[in-house]
Amino acid sequence: MPSPPGNSPHTLRFVHTADLHLGSRVMSLPGMDEEDTTALANATYGAWRNIVDLCIGEEVDFLLVAGDTYDSADRNIRAQLQFIEGLRRLDENGIAAYVVRGNHDPDDAWSESIAMPENTTIFSSSEPEVVIHRDPDGRPLAAIVGMSFATVHIYDNLAEQFPGQEDEWPFTIGLLHCSVGGTVGHEPYAPCSIQDLRRCGYDYWALGHIHRPTILSAGNPQIIYAGNPQGRDMGETGERGCRLVTVDADGTVEVEAVRTCRHLWTEIEIDLSGSVDPAALEEKIRRRLAHISREEGVPVAGRILLTGATALHRELTVKGGIAALEERFIEDPPGDQYPFSIERVICRTVPVIDRDAVLARDDILGEICRQTDLAVSSDKSRLREEILSLYQSSVARAYTSEPDDEEFCEIIREAESLLLSHLSGGEE
Repeated sequence: MPSPPGNSPHTLRFVHTADLHLGSRVMSLPGMDEEDTTALANATYGAWRNIVDLCIGEEVDFLLVAGDTYDSADRNIRAQLQFIEGLRRLDENGIAAYVVRGNHDPDDAWSESIAMPENTTIFSSSEPEVVIHRDPDGRPLAAIVGMSFATVHIYDNLAEQFPGQEDEWPFTIGLLHCSVGGTVGHEPYAPCSIQDLRRCGYDYWALGHIHRPTILSAGNPQIIYAGNPQGRDMGETGERGCRLVTVDADGTVEVEAVRTCRHLWTEIEIDLSGSVDPAALEEKIRRRLAHISREEGVPVAGRILLTGATALHRELTVKGGIAALEERFIEDPPGDQYPFSIERVICRTVPVIDRDAVLARDDILGEICRQTDLAVSSDKSRLREEILSLYQSSVARAYTSEPDDEEFCEIIREAESLLLSHLSGGEE
């Protein structure tokens, strides 16, 4: 490693981001006012500005962007111009940017008429390129090896083409948009294994494509998906951000997750066990959501899961209580300093009933419980065939995905709860 420049306590500092998806649609919610709807629509741009601000504030050496800067299907010129604006701000502050293109922004989707600032390197899609990043005095700080996507559908193992680290290289980084280990929920573009990445002998792999922030290896080397910096719907819940990486003079690598999202998507479970008063129930939910919005410090959009055994189960599930709650939260949104917008309320409460006692009964209620247990524990292929048409219809396909096994079991349990509530009146 090179000796630290000047009196700097570290030899190298950089930010790793990916999957910006600038300009892509962020899901809007019922009851949002015009200001909040606009802010949510522009959230991806706000996250990008936060990343640039972080780079400047922390005086990093460079920024890494691991693909999917925007959505090529939209050919969104505004997104490209916003990206260029951020790169120019970095250039004005002496910060370099290294970019690879992914499946949403391959070579053939970028506008060639928009020139990149001088500080920006976009890696070739024909083969991996090696760039040595140097400090202002010309000393090598890092070797960055990257390769872009030429087109959307890349199913070759690009990692196999990356060269091994050479002895004279300083701290070495692999920059790639890829699917490691066939991650569920994402197309297997540029598939590879952790072993493929380790073979190269690099110090850090800056990856893109998987939207959930993920550490595949915490050392020797660090292999990290930064995740997307702004969640866009309920499929992208939790904190979203980028990685601030510091390499000390002794070679120690510190990786810090930094929040960049302007809006947070979340799923909140609220236990209603023992609740008997609908008005008190609404107030309980409001207090919880106000606390969450204050704690997060950003506007929150969330799905509410109501659970627990409650005498209000029938009120909620049969008598329109859930719809009434959702209408109340649209009319008078919960939250405190920051708004909490509700995507929907899901009732998974159960009636106040001894299920074990019902299961032992020789009547329709007992048979419902027995059939539920059988459906959960046995092969679900027949039941799947019965309901898949609901998820595959032309209307639903844009808003839903087929349930996995865990979600399928939840659907079965919710059906049991609804039947018991209807047929028993909430009593044994």
